[in-house]
Amino acid sequence: MFYQDLKHFKSTSGYEIDGIWYPRVTSIISIKAKPALYKFYADQVNFAAGEKVKTLSAEEGTLLHETVEAILGGKDIVIPENIKPAVKAFTDFKNQNEVIPHQMETRIISKNHWYAGTIDVLAELNGRLGVLDIKTSYAIYRDYGIQTAAYVEALQESGTPPLVRWILRIDQAKQCLRCPAKLREKGGNIKIRGGKQDCQHVWGPTMGEIELRELEGFNDDMKAFLACKHLWEWEHKYWLDKIKL
Repeated sequence: MFYQDLKHFKSTSGYEIDGIWYPRVTSIISIKAKPALYKFYADQVNFAAGEKVKTLSAEEGTLLHETVEAILGGKDIVIPENIKPAVKAFTDFKNQNEVIPHQMETRIISKNHWYAGTIDVLAELNGRLGVLDIKTSYAIYRDYGIQTAAYVEALQESGTPPLVRWILRIDQAKQCLRCPAKLREKGGNIKIRGGKQDCQHVWGPTMGEIELRELEGFNDDMKAFLACKHLWEWEHKYWLDKIKL
């Protein structure tokens, strides 16, 4: 990414908290290669088209994310039509499980490792306390382990008891009535996965999807995050040298 000046670098890459600037967790892990993202761009007509889809997808994901957090917070909200199936899947999940949010959208800091981030939800889920990270992606990717490990490390550094890490994936798609294929539309991008190639698909209604996964391997994930941080600092040495720590 091109940075216009130090102010631009600091505002897009981190947070200033109590007079100290910290690099952001999501900025740090962006240094890691993302093969799925490269494949996405390769499937687009051109880079500009890919950027448009990516922007619209992010907006839809943010809308779903904010709606789910509002529901968790007990707010009475109007649910947008375009995400109702996904929201219904979440409310069904919430009704079938005990979810008690303790914190939402909370800024966290690691002074030991010098980084900051924002957790989605610190919650009790069926009696266990942990970081509940909400994703609106097609799948649960391994990178999410790096991100959540950084959050848990910072929380435990501040005195929080040992935590579980969960990814709660919320999505929606149409199922073919003739084969196992699924049609997913996000950001104006239509993707059909699975099923039979020669099937003349007949699509059912859009249905919400929920996937909850508890992440294992905290120590390995934290090592991977710190490796990303080391590489990120190497990549951005020019700007970091200008910041007085």
